[in-house]
Order: sequence, then structure tokens, then C-alpha cells
Amino acid sequence: MRNKRQRGQAVVELAVFGSIILLGFGLLLSHLQRSNDQQYVQMEAFRRALEKACNYSPSEGGAGASVQMNLVHNRRYVEAGGDYGKGSPQTLSGSAQVIWAIPSGGEESDSLVVYRINEDEKVADYSNYVSSDDRDEKYFTIEDTTTDSGTEYTGTVEKQEDTAGITNIRTAKLKDTLHTNITYTVRETDSGGDNPENDEILEEGEFWDIKQGVYRDPVTGQYKYSSSALGTEAQEERAWRTDFGGY
Repeated sequence: MRNKRQRGQAVVELAVFGSIILLGFGLLLSHLQRSNDQQYVQMEAFRRALEKACNYSPSEGGAGASVQMNLVHNRRYVEAGGDYGKGSPQTLSGSAQVIWAIPSGGEESDSLVVYRINEDEKVADYSNYVSSDDRDEKYFTIEDTTTDSGTEYTGTVEKQEDTAGITNIRTAKLKDTLHTNITYTVRETDSGGDNPENDEILEEGEFWDIKQGVYRDPVTGQYKYSSSALGTEAQEERAWRTDFGGY
């Protein structure tokens, strides 16, 4: 009786310890994936800023520009214990500033403010908010970014059985909408003392308001977001076949 009790206790301890190990591996893999993707987003922000600064052609002549690039990626990571095909939403961001310009006639280079959220991009000329003559007295800044989302998920499991075997089919349907609103202010330089947040607001408004939907990339199979996919439904399906083998 004692041996049976000891064996039962060993099985329970093994099950608990195994669960802890699996949980630890899951957390470690999630951390590694996020760290790798965060580094990729930061590098992508620099590459995109460099490309725009180098290829920009000012209307007044010269070449290149000063570019402030802000990049945001929304991704869905796999959850081992979650619903099939749903994933866990994560937001990654990166930024970079590049000056690659040869202005004509001794003028200052054009300055671009670029926001890229997933597959959509907005490019704004800094001079549309603050002219080059006023840059000693005032400056433009992104004030606030708000994001909300709505997710609809449906997961089904279907079993088809015949004389040759059994087929299990799992289907996931995901409809996800992201709404991002970015506002800006134009403030008076150094009017708030040592704290820039106290500088007097001369102008404020909406910089960008965008809605995006989720879709599955046909090449990589990853979930991605785009304004052109708004209202669409991403679908994922997997089938497992078990043959009876003639028995």
C-alpha cells in the first residue's frame, strides 16, 4: 500500500513539475520572439527612414531630406493554451531619424514626419505645420496616440469518419479591427520653462485617423493589418487524417 501511495505521489509531483517546465518554456519562447521582433522593427524603421531621406526629391532643387520615421507593427503571437488560430495581440514600435540631404542654394533641407502603421503610411512635410522662418519660435510635436480594437473569433472542430479512416478539421475565423488616432500640437518654443509639456499650445489638431482590418498573408501565413482589409475575415484551417490501415 505504501509503495502505491509513493508511486501516486511521484506521478502527481511529476505532473506538477512538468506543467511548470512547460509554462517556463512557453514564457521563454514568447520573450525571445518578442525581443527578436522588436529588434527587427527598430532596424526596419531605420532602413525605411534611410530610403525616404535618400530618394526624396525637393521641388526647389537639391536632393534628399531629413526624415523622422515612426513605425508600428501589430502582430498576433501563438498561444500554446489559447484558441486555435486566434493568437495573442502584441504591439511593437520603433523610430529613427536620418538626415541625408544636399539642399540647393544654402537652404535648409526639407523635413518629413512619417508614420507607418502596419501596411499603411502617412508622410507629412514639417513646413506644413511650422515654416522654416518660424522654427526658432515654435515647433511641431505628436501629442497623443490612442488605439482601440474589436475582435470577433469563431473556432470550429469537425470530425469526418468513414471506413478508411478519420479526418479531424479545425477552422479559425478571425475578424479584428484596429482604430488609431494620432493628434499633434504646435507649441511656442521655451515658453514653459524647463518642461516642454508646459510650452504654450499655438495650434492643435488631428494628424492621422485610420482604421485597419486583419488578413492572412498568402506567402508567410502571418496575420497582418491594412486599411484595405477593413471588414474582411481571416481564416485558417488545418486537417489531420488517421487511416485505419486495413484493420
